[in-house]
Amino acid sequence: MISLCMIVKNEERNLARCLNSAKDCVDEIIIVDTGSQDNTVKIAEQFNAKIYHYNWDEDFAAARNFSLDKAAGDWILYLDADEELEPDCCERLRNLARTDRYEAYFFQIINLTDGNDPLKHINVRMFRNKPAYRFEGKLHEQVISSISAGGSTAAVVNSGISILHYGYLASEFIAKNKAVRNHRINQRLVDNDPNNPFYLYSLGGSCVNLNDLEGALTHYKKALQYVNLRAMYAPSIFISLISCLLKMGRLDEVVEYIEQCKANYPDYVDIYFIEGELYYQLGHTGRATACFEKCLSLGEQSSGKYTSRTGVGSFLPNFKLAEIYQAEGDFKKALQYQIQGLRLKNTDMKNYITLAKILKSSLNDGRQVYEILKANVKHANKVTEQTMLARILYEIEEYELACQLFNELPGDKTDVAQYKCMTFIKTGRFQEASRTLKDIHESHLYETILEELVTARWTAGPPVNALPCLEQSTALDPEYREVLQSVNALLFNRSPAVEVNVSNYYFGKILNKLLAQKGFAAANSLLTRCGLASAEAKIAYLLEEPANQDRVEMAGRLALQEMKKGSVHPDYYYALGKYFYNNDELDTAQTMLHRALDMVPATDRYERLVKEIYSRQTLKMVQAALQHYPDDPKFNGWLIELQKILKKDTRLKGVH
Repeated sequence: MISLCMIVKNEERNLARCLNSAKDCVDEIIIVDTGSQDNTVKIAEQFNAKIYHYNWDEDFAAARNFSLDKAAGDWILYLDADEELEPDCCERLRNLARTDRYEAYFFQIINLTDGNDPLKHINVRMFRNKPAYRFEGKLHEQVISSISAGGSTAAVVNSGISILHYGYLASEFIAKNKAVRNHRINQRLVDNDPNNPFYLYSLGGSCVNLNDLEGALTHYKKALQYVNLRAMYAPSIFISLISCLLKMGRLDEVVEYIEQCKANYPDYVDIYFIEGELYYQLGHTGRATACFEKCLSLGEQSSGKYTSRTGVGSFLPNFKLAEIYQAEGDFKKALQYQIQGLRLKNTDMKNYITLAKILKSSLNDGRQVYEILKANVKHANKVTEQTMLARILYEIEEYELACQLFNELPGDKTDVAQYKCMTFIKTGRFQEASRTLKDIHESHLYETILEELVTARWTAGPPVNALPCLEQSTALDPEYREVLQSVNALLFNRSPAVEVNVSNYYFGKILNKLLAQKGFAAANSLLTRCGLASAEAKIAYLLEEPANQDRVEMAGRLALQEMKKGSVHPDYYYALGKYFYNNDELDTAQTMLHRALDMVPATDRYERLVKEIYSRQTLKMVQAALQHYPDDPKFNGWLIELQKILKKDTRLKGVH
C-alpha cells in the first residue's frame, strides 16, 4: 500500500494537476493544509483525500513529519503541489513497492525554467513507512539523512521515474512570494547555525532572488569553506557562485572558481559548458571549442550525481559548435554540428532557422535552400509544416518564396497573419499588407507591424503616403497616432496636426524605425522640419546616449557629407570615429578620434572612445596570440582583464 503525503497552502492553481498525475498510483492521499485561504481544501476533497490542518510554524520538516504520522501505507510517496508525476508511470511505481530489497528510491526532478532547458537533479521521494525515517531541515527538508543513519544507503536506488516541477517558473515563484519567505527562514537558520554550509548555500540563493548579489556572494563563498566537497549539493554551490560573479562582471574570479570546480568534479559536464560559453563570449574560440567537445565526450548526466541542465551534454554543445564554425566560415563543420543538434532536439524553430542560414551562406541560393528544407522539415500536420517552412524562408530574407507559401495558408491564425503581413511589407505589397493587418487582433503585435508598414511606405522608392493605413488604425494609443500622422505630414510637406518635438518619446521611436530600415533621407528631412537645421545639431542629437548603431551610422553619413563640402568640426571626426569603431575598423576610428582631440584636447567623450579603441585593439592582438598559444596563462589573464573593461554583460544562458 502506498500513501501520498503532501503539505499545501493556497495551491488551487496547481493541486488538481498534481493529484490527477498520482491518484491511480497510490492507495491513499494525505493532505496537510497549513492555512489555505483559497479553494485548495475543496479541490483535495474532490480526490477523496484525508485532510488534516496544521498550524504553520515555518518548519517544513515538522509539517512533513506530521503528514507521515497520518499515513497508513507501507510506502510513502511525497510530492509538492507544483509538481506532477511523469505520464504512464503508475504500474512502474507500484512495482517499486513490491520489492523487499530497497528502503527508498531516488526520483529525477525535472525543474522547468523560463526561457531555458530544464534543470535536473535527483531526490529521495519514495521510502518505507518506518518511524525512524523522518525529515530534517526547516527549509529544503530531506529524509535521506535518517535513512542513511540506519546504515541503509546502499538500499536507496534510482526509481527510473521523473517528477516535473513547475515552481521555478517566474509566474509560480512570484505568485507564492517565495523569495521573501525563503530569505526569512534561511536567515533564521544561519543565525542559529552560522557555519552550516547547506544553510549558507540556501541563504545565498534567497539573496539572489531578492537581487542582493553581494550578500549571495558572501554566503556562497562561506558555504564553500565549510562544505564537504562530496556532498550532493556542493557542485551547485560552485555554479551559483560563478553565476553571481558573472552578473557582477568579476571575470578573473569566475575563471578561478571554474578551475576549482573542474578539479573537484572532472566529470561534471555543466561546468565545461559554462566554461565554453564564457570563453566564446570572451572571443577565445579555440578554448570554447575544446570545452564544447569535452561536453559531447562526457554526454548527458543521467546518473543523478549532479544537478544538470538538460542538453549540456548533447544538443546544446552541438549548436554552440555550429555557431562557432559558422562565424569562422567553415560551413561544412557548422552544418555537421547543427544537423547533429537537430537530431537530438528538433522542437525549437530557431535551430531550423540557424540551419537555413548556414545553408544559405554555404550555397548562396535561396531556392536550393528551400528544396533542401522541404525535403527535411517534416510535421504530421501539413499546415504546420508549411508554416514552419514559410517562417524559415522569411527569417533568411527569402521574402518572395516566403510570400508564396504564406499566401497558400489559411490566414485566420495570428502567427500566420503576422508573417504574411510582414512578407507583404518586405516585398512592397502595401495594399495586401494593410488588408492582412486587420486579421491581427493582439494590440502589441498590431502596433509593431503597423510601425513596419508605415516606415516601409515612407522609405519606399518613391515614398508612399502612410495616412490611409494610419486612419484605419483605431487600436493605437491616440497620442502615438497623432505623432505618426504629424510625421507623415512633415515628410510629405504638409502642415502637421500637432507640433512634433524631437525630445518626444514617440518621435524617438519613429526615428529609430526609419533608421533601422535605412531611411536616412527621410530621417534627415524629418529632423530638418523639426528644427534641427544644421549638421552639427543633428549629429549632436543622434549621438546622445544611448546612441544605437543606426543613429551612429546616420551621424557618420552626415559628418562625411559635410566634410566633403569642406566643413570641419571635431564632432564630425567623433561621429566617424564611432561609426568605424562600431564596424570594427579600429585603425581608422583611432585616426578620426585623434583628429577630433587635436582640435579640442581633453574632451571626455573623445578620450573615453579612444581608450575603448585602444582596449579593443589590444584585445584583438591577445586573441590572435591565443590562437597560437591557447593555454598561455599570461595571454588568458590579459584576455580577462580587457574583457572586464569592454564587456557590459557577462551572464551566460547555461548557468543554473
